[in-house]
Amino acid sequence: MQAMRCGKFIAGLTMMLAMSACATLNESECETVNWGDLGRGDGAAGRSVSYVQRHREACMKYDLPVDENAWRSGWEAGIRRYCTAENGLSEGREGRGYANSCPAEIAPAFENAYRVGKRVHDAQSEYDRLKSELEQLYDDLEDAPKGDERRKVRNRITLRESDLFLAEGRLRDAERLYDRYLYEEAAGRY
Repeated sequence: MQAMRCGKFIAGLTMMLAMSACATLNESECETVNWGDLGRGDGAAGRSVSYVQRHREACMKYDLPVDENAWRSGWEAGIRRYCTAENGLSEGREGRGYANSCPAEIAPAFENAYRVGKRVHDAQSEYDRLKSELEQLYDDLEDAPKGDERRKVRNRITLRESDLFLAEGRLRDAERLYDRYLYEEAAGRY
């Protein structure tokens, strides 16, 4: 019974947090915000142009208007800071998501760089995951009783070592592509 009450409490708390996460601004912020600065910040964070709808919904609760023209003007400046090839490379390498928010005329450079960086991130994540699994299998082997169970663990180790070897190759390939991209970008700038 207590577990059930605890579960309901946690579910309620989660719902409240989710609902509060949807509100981008509180009443005071809706009254005093500089819409141009807010738009610039949203754009610089890579948020899509439709993000203003979330502000509109937040301020609608208080019957306060949103200066969409000022927000859009700020967003245009901010998104151009976000949608650079250099930032695309960084965002991808860090494994951050991309909301397809870059305007069509500047999207290709950002998206190409993002894919190069994301490939390194994904390859590194896969390598790290496999390495961790292999380390756990080595620990399991030490604890496994002799016989059939030990043989099964050894077989899993062999498979995981092979997977790790392949993942290491994918990581090297991704890093080479990354380095080549940097070299070609630097050569194009000078």
